[in-house]
Amino acid sequence: MADKLKKKPSFFTLKRWNSQKNIVDGPPRSPVSASPVGPTPRSPSSIQANVVTRIANSTESRPRQGSITGIKDLIQCPLCLEALHNPKMLPCQHTFCLACLSVYNNGPIIECPICRTKVQVTGPNFLNSLPSNLYIDSLLQIVGVTSKSVDTKAETPPSPTTNGFSVDLFAAGVRCSNCQTICDNSDTTNCQHCKLIFCRVCWSQHLDDMRTQVTSILKQLESAARRLEHKIEHFKDRCERISEQINIAADEKINAIMESRARLLQETEDLQKSGDLCALALKTSLNEATNVALQAMTQKQVTDDKTTVMTFVNLHQNALQILLDVSKWDTEHFVFDKENFRIEKDTATPLDAESEDPVPDGFKQNDPLESETSLIQHYRSRNFIPHFTWKKTSRPCGVGIAPWSGHLYICGMDSHCVMVVERSQAKIVTRLVHDDMLCPVQIAFMKSLGEIYVTDKWKHCVHVFSKEGEYLRCLGQKGSREGMFRSPEGIATDNAQNLIYVVDTGNDRIQVLQPDGKFVDFFGVVTKQQINPTKVWEMTMVTCTEFNAPTSVAVTPDRVVVLDSGNRRVKVYNKFDKGKILEFGSMGQRKGQFRQAEVLAVDPMGFILVGDSGNCRVQVFKPNGQLVRVFGRMGSEPGKFGWISGIHVTKQLDIIISDTQTHCVNFF
Repeated sequence: MADKLKKKPSFFTLKRWNSQKNIVDGPPRSPVSASPVGPTPRSPSSIQANVVTRIANSTESRPRQGSITGIKDLIQCPLCLEALHNPKMLPCQHTFCLACLSVYNNGPIIECPICRTKVQVTGPNFLNSLPSNLYIDSLLQIVGVTSKSVDTKAETPPSPTTNGFSVDLFAAGVRCSNCQTICDNSDTTNCQHCKLIFCRVCWSQHLDDMRTQVTSILKQLESAARRLEHKIEHFKDRCERISEQINIAADEKINAIMESRARLLQETEDLQKSGDLCALALKTSLNEATNVALQAMTQKQVTDDKTTVMTFVNLHQNALQILLDVSKWDTEHFVFDKENFRIEKDTATPLDAESEDPVPDGFKQNDPLESETSLIQHYRSRNFIPHFTWKKTSRPCGVGIAPWSGHLYICGMDSHCVMVVERSQAKIVTRLVHDDMLCPVQIAFMKSLGEIYVTDKWKHCVHVFSKEGEYLRCLGQKGSREGMFRSPEGIATDNAQNLIYVVDTGNDRIQVLQPDGKFVDFFGVVTKQQINPTKVWEMTMVTCTEFNAPTSVAVTPDRVVVLDSGNRRVKVYNKFDKGKILEFGSMGQRKGQFRQAEVLAVDPMGFILVGDSGNCRVQVFKPNGQLVRVFGRMGSEPGKFGWISGIHVTKQLDIIISDTQTHCVNFF
């Protein structure tokens, strides 16, 4: 019998030790006390006590040391700061001990100590009817504290024993997490929500608790639905208010624009009336002077010589004054500024703006066109004093060099012709004339065809001459359709593709034509969507332009350079896809700014030279728009300008500039 008692406890002790070694922290204690000398005989009562103690320890949940602090914080009552005892959950989801809530409650309304949510007390058993927090109950079970007691060991009855051994060692089944009763597997239910096992009795209570919580959840959902309705109503009111504000602001802007339009139209009408009155006075003076001249020519009665001389002198003086007044009429430039929605006025009176003196001579390259750096050094160190000035025309405008003869062609605005000058001897070789030519402005050449193209500002066309001076044809007429012009000024040719680029100033566009006048393409004209003014909220496609009175154009192998005079910009486009590469410039007198710039030219390396007429100077820019040099000032002395009307750069970097105010052509 003694042998059986030794083996049997030893067997069960080893089995419980193996089942607990993954639960209890630290090394497991030996089931049998060891002695340094050898094993010591033990009585059956000591073995039974050891097993019972180990079984009791195995029923306690021992969480890991790393998470015990966080779990204790969760199961701590915020009121008594002790482990929750019989926890009850308020509708705001905060949980307290039932006893603490009973002491805290002193009226018909309970105010949550944490979030201050007010809860109406509906009866004397209101606190007892509050649902339990299943999650807190689970945590209490994990740490070994039931919802009924803080100390599980103190109130849990000792497990029954059989023959001095714990019945748990032999009992088969599953322990209920609530009442700690061991039941058969068929009498227990595993809750999928809180992951705990309940017996049949406790499961019914657990279901009641969950139903109570479902009722609380339904109340919260109903409250959330009401809040959502209020928020939707508030959101709708806010959107309606914003829409109302948008309509009010739009109406104010529309009214302001309508007022500005009326003011600008009235201002334009006043300008037109003033110009008409001035023109009428000039016409009257012209008619009177013409009548006086006719009377002097047809007068038959003999008068003395003194009277005849005085009549001639007076007629001559009046005619000179009238001619001067006619030349000054319409000298005030005014354009419509689209960005600022205003009429911008600028008189033709030139200003003395910023300029630069040449830098001290440094190392000069033998060939300035060797690199961009050498060309920059060439422009900055060059002394722009003309080596020759030609003064044999009243108002010279566009200038150009014929590629087949090297002769200089000068457009005479008042002489209604184009003068051909031999450069070495500075004498007029011939003239390009035609009865329909009224105001030649700019000139260009097509070397492959041997043709000369001259824009006529007042005839609204392009005159075509052969290189021998024979008049060939006229391209275009006044209008806004394709191939028609309104006051064209600048012109350039693309000899590689045999195309003509005409600056249609009055129509704010650049037209690309074939030599026979057939339309090819536009530059600066785009199509975009715009609200139809007759039908609200309906979009229509409209054609618009980004230019404002352009005056000059230059063509390189891959670029098209346009002087947008009205916008005070130089705009560079890709010649093939018409995409804008860059633009630079603004209104003003400082370096890099323009005032009534009228002409530009491009040198062999793509540097852009702009005739800034209103500022009486020439500005040189790199192909990327960076300023290189500014030269020229207001005046009539050499190196100064009155009003730049034409510019041309030769392959040898010789610069030819015409000036309508000083009536000369300067050679640099």
